[in-house]
Amino acid sequence: MQIPFEPIVLGYHINIHLVLEYLAFFIAFRYYVYLRKRSKDAISGGNRLSIILGAAIGALVGSRLIGLLENPFVEWTQANLINLLNTKTIMGGLFGGLVGVEFAKKRIGETKSSGDLFVFPIILGIFIGRIGCFLLGIKEFTYGKVTASIFGMDLGDGVLRHPTALYELVFLVLLFFILKYLQKK
Repeated sequence: MQIPFEPIVLGYHINIHLVLEYLAFFIAFRYYVYLRKRSKDAISGGNRLSIILGAAIGALVGSRLIGLLENPFVEWTQANLINLLNTKTIMGGLFGGLVGVEFAKKRIGETKSSGDLFVFPIILGIFIGRIGCFLLGIKEFTYGKVTASIFGMDLGDGVLRHPTALYELVFLVLLFFILKYLQKK
């Protein structure tokens, strides 16, 4: 397999990062639904829905806003507006989602902790999304610095770089299992 990995299906180049990003949203949400059915949720269904909506809107706005601040445009052209719609960051999404949750909880008067059910689905979603980042190589701007280390990989430009997405995948697996262990205790 060559990185960047861009499969061709029916004559069209497929953006594997985008496919895995949407798959991450879907699978993480399904995992959340599964966990919610298996646990006793102290928050009512209507309030939980408001919190999820707040998180989604906050994440959308936050990811785009922070993405824009990372790469401000010099001029407002049609091409730049299209790039604006595509610019997003995970950190902005997480921060915006947190702000959206807190805003929604304030509006509906919910005082109970609401984040426990989201922890593992978020880790799973980030894991799937980071696979897409890795497969896109240097076309995704989260590739690592140049290195002569044994960990260096050619991510599509002939230069050995740290595969930061793979490092993050290992961290997420460890985090998932450590938190699962702590949850049981």
